[in-house]
Amino acid sequence: MKIEDYRLLTTLNETKTLRKAAEILYISQPAVTQRLKAIESAFGVDIFIRTKKQLITTTEGAMIIEHAKDMLNRERLFRDKMQAHIGEVNGKISIGCSSLIGQTLLPEVLNLYTRQFPNVEIQVQVGSSEQIKANHKDYHVMIIRGNKIMNLSNTHLYNDEHYFIYPRDRKEQVSNLPFIEFQADPIYINQIKDWYSQHLGQDYHAMITVDQVATCKEMLLNGVGVTILPEIMMKHIDQEQFATQRVHLGQDPLIRSTFLSYDSSMVQLPQVDSFINLVMEYVKKS
Repeated sequence: MKIEDYRLLTTLNETKTLRKAAEILYISQPAVTQRLKAIESAFGVDIFIRTKKQLITTTEGAMIIEHAKDMLNRERLFRDKMQAHIGEVNGKISIGCSSLIGQTLLPEVLNLYTRQFPNVEIQVQVGSSEQIKANHKDYHVMIIRGNKIMNLSNTHLYNDEHYFIYPRDRKEQVSNLPFIEFQADPIYINQIKDWYSQHLGQDYHAMITVDQVATCKEMLLNGVGVTILPEIMMKHIDQEQFATQRVHLGQDPLIRSTFLSYDSSMVQLPQVDSFINLVMEYVKKS
C-alpha cells in the first residue's frame, strides 16, 4: 500500500462519491475506480458499497479507513520530524589534536561548539602531533602543529614564535640552570638545540625532559629551570619575575605552524563542517 492509496480511501470516506474524490485528488474518476478496486482486491474485502447516490462504508471498510488515517498521521508526523531535523547539526565527531592544542585552544573552542550544537557527540584524542598524524584515518578532523599532512586539506590557523624564558633574578646563572625540554618531533628539538648552543655558548643538554609542554611551563613557573616556549604558552608568565628573549634561527624567528587538517569529503558531515567553521572563526577573532 502506498500513501496515495491511504489518502484515496480517507478522501472517499469523507466525500462519499467517486466524482468528488477525483476532483479533490486531481485524478480522473475512472482512475479512482480502478485504484479502489485494486485496494479492495489487496485486502480481499469490499471497503465501500456503491449506490447511485453515495458510497457506504462497510464494517471491514471502516477498519481499513481507520488504518489509513493512522498511516497518514504517522506520515505527517514523520515529515514534520524530518523538516525539523533538516539543518540540525547532530551525530558524532572525532577530533585528534596535539597536546598543546588540547591544553590551550581546544577547551575554549569546544565550549563554544557544545553551546551551539548540543546534540553532537564529541570524541577527542590528545597526543603528540606525530601520533595524531600517524593515525589520521581515525579522526574526522585534526589540529596539529609542525608539518602538514600529505593528501589532506590543511588550513593554516596561525604561527607561533618562540621565547627563551628564565628568572630575572638569576640572569647571571642562566647557563648553569637546568634546561627543561618537552617532547616534540626531532627537527623541532634540533632547532631549539642549535639556538641554545649558539646563544648560551655551550653544548645543549636537557637536564629535565617532560612529555608535555604544559608540564614544562609549570616547572618553569615553580623555579625549576629555564626553557623555550611557543608564544601560545606565554599566557600567565609574569614579566616582572621572568625575562624573555625571542628565539631566532639566523635572521628568521623560530616558527611553529598550526594546521586544521581533514579529508575534504568530511565537510559533507554537518557536524564536521560546523566545527571547522567555528575553529576558523575563533582563530580569526583571537
